[in-house]
Amino acid sequence: MATIVSMMEPMREGAFYNTECRVGFQAGTIINHGQITTVDSQYSSEKLKSRKHSVLQRLYKTSYQEHKDRNPDRVPGTCEWFVTHPRFREWQESRSKSLWVSADPGCGKSVLAKYLIDSVLTNNKSRTTCYFFFKDDIEDQKSVTNAICCILHQLFSVRRELLSEAILEQFEIGGDNFTNSFTALWGTLLSVAQASNPSISSNESESKNNEIVCLLDAIDECESRGRIQLVKELRKLDGPRGPAPNLKFLLISRPYSEIRHGLIGPRQPRVIHLSGESEEESEKISREIDIYIKARVEDIGTQHQLESEDEELLLKKLMSIPNRTYLWVYLTLDLIETDIYTDNIGISEAITRVSRTVNEAYERILHKSRNFEKAKKLLQIVVAAVRPLSLTEMCMALALKNDHQSCSDLRIEPDARFRDHIRDLCGFLIVIKDSRIYLLHQTVKEFLVQNHGAPALSVQASLASSSPAYNEISNPTNGDPGPGRQYSFKLQDSHLLLAKICIQYLLFKDFQDHPLEGNDMLDEYVKKNGFLDYSAKHWTTHFHESKTILDQTAPEFRANRSETESVLKLCDASSKRCLTWFRVYWTTVIDRFPGKFTTMMIVSYFGLTAAAIHLLETDTDQDIDLDSKDDTYQRSALSWAAANGFDYVVELLLGGVGGRWRNISVPFRAGAAVDSQDLYGRTPLVYAIWNQRAAVVDILLKGGARIAAEDSVKGTPLVYAFCCGNRDIEELVSKRGATVGLHLDGNELTAMLFSAASKGQEPVLELLLKTGKVDPDSRDESERTPLSYAAAWGREGIVERLLETGKVDPSFRGKNGVTPLLRAAAGGHEGIVKLLLERGKVNPDLRDGKGRTPLSYIAEWGQEGTVKLLIETDKVNLDERDIKGRTPLSYAAESGSAPIVKLLLETGKVDPDSCAYEEFESKGCTPLLFAARKGHEAVVRLLYPQTDRVKLEHHNEHYNKGKALLAAIEYGQEMIVQILIKEAKVDPLFSDESGHGPLLRAIKVDSENMVQLISNTGKIDINQKLHERSTPISLAIKYGHMGAVRGLLKAGADPNTTIHPFVSAITRV
Repeated sequence: MATIVSMMEPMREGAFYNTECRVGFQAGTIINHGQITTVDSQYSSEKLKSRKHSVLQRLYKTSYQEHKDRNPDRVPGTCEWFVTHPRFREWQESRSKSLWVSADPGCGKSVLAKYLIDSVLTNNKSRTTCYFFFKDDIEDQKSVTNAICCILHQLFSVRRELLSEAILEQFEIGGDNFTNSFTALWGTLLSVAQASNPSISSNESESKNNEIVCLLDAIDECESRGRIQLVKELRKLDGPRGPAPNLKFLLISRPYSEIRHGLIGPRQPRVIHLSGESEEESEKISREIDIYIKARVEDIGTQHQLESEDEELLLKKLMSIPNRTYLWVYLTLDLIETDIYTDNIGISEAITRVSRTVNEAYERILHKSRNFEKAKKLLQIVVAAVRPLSLTEMCMALALKNDHQSCSDLRIEPDARFRDHIRDLCGFLIVIKDSRIYLLHQTVKEFLVQNHGAPALSVQASLASSSPAYNEISNPTNGDPGPGRQYSFKLQDSHLLLAKICIQYLLFKDFQDHPLEGNDMLDEYVKKNGFLDYSAKHWTTHFHESKTILDQTAPEFRANRSETESVLKLCDASSKRCLTWFRVYWTTVIDRFPGKFTTMMIVSYFGLTAAAIHLLETDTDQDIDLDSKDDTYQRSALSWAAANGFDYVVELLLGGVGGRWRNISVPFRAGAAVDSQDLYGRTPLVYAIWNQRAAVVDILLKGGARIAAEDSVKGTPLVYAFCCGNRDIEELVSKRGATVGLHLDGNELTAMLFSAASKGQEPVLELLLKTGKVDPDSRDESERTPLSYAAAWGREGIVERLLETGKVDPSFRGKNGVTPLLRAAAGGHEGIVKLLLERGKVNPDLRDGKGRTPLSYIAEWGQEGTVKLLIETDKVNLDERDIKGRTPLSYAAESGSAPIVKLLLETGKVDPDSCAYEEFESKGCTPLLFAARKGHEAVVRLLYPQTDRVKLEHHNEHYNKGKALLAAIEYGQEMIVQILIKEAKVDPLFSDESGHGPLLRAIKVDSENMVQLISNTGKIDINQKLHERSTPISLAIKYGHMGAVRGLLKAGADPNTTIHPFVSAITRV
């Protein structure tokens, strides 16, 4: 087992920490009130740890150690023949790259793999062993990219020095697409192997240093495309000039010829067959199985207190069976234990029931089931399920009966009790892991499912009311098919059964009476309704898999009427039930949920041909508008059907003219508009090309679809056909293009690239990049790049994809000197700013034409996380002034972002008294003044203790706070006035250069409350002459500010103060 080592980097000695810095910084040193502190690599070290941790998290795709440990430990004395096998020893000691271990099902391959990892190929100074266990019925265990991710995770965890800067950059630039790319991951593994053994020598002992061993179990259960890629690369690795001499693979699988031919080719194979290649080897294997049998029999004897004679009898019987395998022994002995314990029979009788083959053992397990019909139904569901069902989901599926109409009708057992119930039904054929249900072994599926090559049922036959799976959901089998086959079924019938279960569940009145309202409570709603997630997302998959329509004649499209009615009821877009399940389904789609989907759109989207026919047949008044569009994407039913490749529905929607379609009579009507354009100007033909639906493209072209119809980015079907990489589609469209004289212009693709980047059209960008005909870093007439436009418009997906290419310059400034980072910052696009900082290797402190930096804009937008990121780079001047003299602190204060103000102040590198330049409208304004006049209380409380630290020449010691007080009074910010007077202790007698003080300013703005607040300080002579030899009350009366008059009178002002000779204030009032 690989040792997991912490990725924490040791702290460098001699690191210094800046804790008291108050004023700016210069060229690697911090000016710290007379104390100079060296800027050390503390940030770099912490950042490196964070980056490594992030990569390791992304590589941890699945619990690979848990998958290994699910297999039983070997019995002592077994697996010895393999580790002493000459070919294994030769592979161990030499530079041979790959060893293939093949065996039939049940021969203990995975047990051997676990033993090799844990005890034989253990990690040491010269070897690192990594592993992955494939399994085709568990989604995350059948992916080859997941396997390589897990191998890299183990490798980097054990040998962290291999996670170099170059590797980190690859992952950061590549993003999530990197960990989903076999080519990228395989290239990384090779480069890491090379880096771990830089002295690639012809000397074998030297090349064995830093050896990397990768053990892959059950590669036959890896998904097909990935397995082909892997085998192809392993052949290259085994060549005489293999790229990584110290990288070795041990592959374990069934003896499939596809793997043999792909991996080995015409050369002598490096293969070990666990069944043995000679009589001597077969005898060794047989002896090890005997050891396993003896150990298990002893355990049974001890557990059940068997007499020694009974143990001997059992052992003798088991040894007499030829062609014994580990799986057979496991099943047989478990059955014997069950017979003794459950059936209360003696060991002698139990021995007489011993199965001679694995299939016979499977039959015995099912024969012992307490309810065979229910067991078969459960197994059909497990075999056909798109993903493993949970205990709750399976319980609900099995509990469903024909007369159920509500979730309250279902009798749901607690998980613990249902787990026991499953064991009673299916014995050892089912295993439960993490509350999800799986088959014990791949051979169980092969035992249960009839030959896939057998003729499939017709649609009519499969949907006939006499169909056992369809007609009676609680009794999927009727009668005995005959000896040896009574336990098997057709996969098609299993899909039909599961489709029926899902449809009936979704038709429950609960989803009509108590529907899901919006997405806010979606998770809670789905959790409450245990089978909703599975049925909503997968019922159409099972519906399609339950029938074969490729060779159907037209009448067979007329499905069972009751089924069609159920489907149409489920797809009734006006019902709350439909919106509920459809909203749950749409969580599997990246795009926004579409508004105002019609019933025809839904049946077209899912390719429900019979339902579409029924809608058209019954629409005698032609109320259905085939060209209606949804509210969100403005797409028609034809557009959705074309995109998803449902050629029969496309043909039906287009073929209405004339009243017939494939010998089916439909009301005479015009067909759907073949060139209906959506929100982006795209036609159904565009979507069919994008998704490489060649059959649909052919139908649309024959229906008159235009190949020169431009969309919003000036793309046409002709251009997209050229870009999509599908030769069949390219030929279909090119023929049409030749007849109308259309040709591609090289500049057209580049123009589309800029348009796609500006408008956020990711599918278009992806198609263009795949052609290899466009430069992702192209410049237009303004010297701007696609990245520049995407950053400015906030197209995060586009920015990420352009950076992934590794072919763009994220620091390119263009004619006006503005970088993509500055454009993103100015627009407040926080996600893009983070992307560029983390992956783009950009200068974070470049200025635009206004003298503003990214930090200046980000501080103004109040994006705290990004400000932190910029501060951590240690590459930005936190106090940089723009052409108006304003700093990031100034903008943060004005926008009211207290967290950012606090962050900047805590650095000690900003000047809280910095003032805007005199020649601008904000002349003399400090951060505190900006915050005060905007009324940002939290910001004012942060700033006033830091303001006026240095007394300015010719100014009061509270000069900047005093100016802020005057501004707060002028802008009517009473709370700020109170904070500055009561908390900041600003002198109410303060006056500015014009001699204006707080009381005069309060009178001028006619604020009764502020007049009182200032007067109540006790420092103001309320009758003193203020301005033009006038008292406060006389000025208030002169201005006609009665609020101020009332405040002054309450504060004790003399109402008899003379304003003009012989005229008192009270007389004037």
